[in-house]
Amino acid sequence: MSRALLVVALLASACAPERVEYRYRNPLSDRAKDEVDHTLPDGTRVVYRDRPAVASGKFGSTEVVTPTGEAPVPGVGATDGSGPALELRIEHTDGTIELRAFTPSQVIAHLQNAIRNREYPPFYAQMLTKEARKEWDARGGEPAFAAWMDEQRSAVMEFLNRTNYGMFSSDVVTRATGPKTIELQLTPHLHGQFKFDAIEFERQQGGMKLRALR
Repeated sequence: MSRALLVVALLASACAPERVEYRYRNPLSDRAKDEVDHTLPDGTRVVYRDRPAVASGKFGSTEVVTPTGEAPVPGVGATDGSGPALELRIEHTDGTIELRAFTPSQVIAHLQNAIRNREYPPFYAQMLTKEARKEWDARGGEPAFAAWMDEQRSAVMEFLNRTNYGMFSSDVVTRATGPKTIELQLTPHLHGQFKFDAIEFERQQGGMKLRALR
């Protein structure tokens, strides 16, 4: 290779953007050896951060704090914890149920409750994104959604339980896929053990909603 070509190659390599993925450590994990900074085979650098403390009864930010001088990783979902604590489920005197969620884990909890109790109408009306609900409306609406969830009950619950268990460990990768969207995905070594391997959320109307399960 000529000197000129070598210089061009080096410059191109230097200009290539580095992909960095930030994850929170799980303080209760017994897999500390897996929660150290490392580089994946595709060149992605994985950097771990300690989760900031959050006042009891308040919701903390889901944004992973990046080192000074680096671009922040987009965070979605929670308030900054400066306001009063909010109830996530309200049963009104007229019998209606109001659901609220500000983080992916809260949406998952509502979905698990809906599946366990076969209480689908409130979740369908309040916890799906507009786009997801429009797709289900075209397939038969809430009855079709309920029938599908009942049919996939075991597979969905197994996936949700595993995702919850591994959310703050290296078993689940959390990605901000857009300004208001986030995805939780099981790491490749768990693929094949579950029927589903990813769940997507989107912040709409001041809260977190379920976008897709795949």
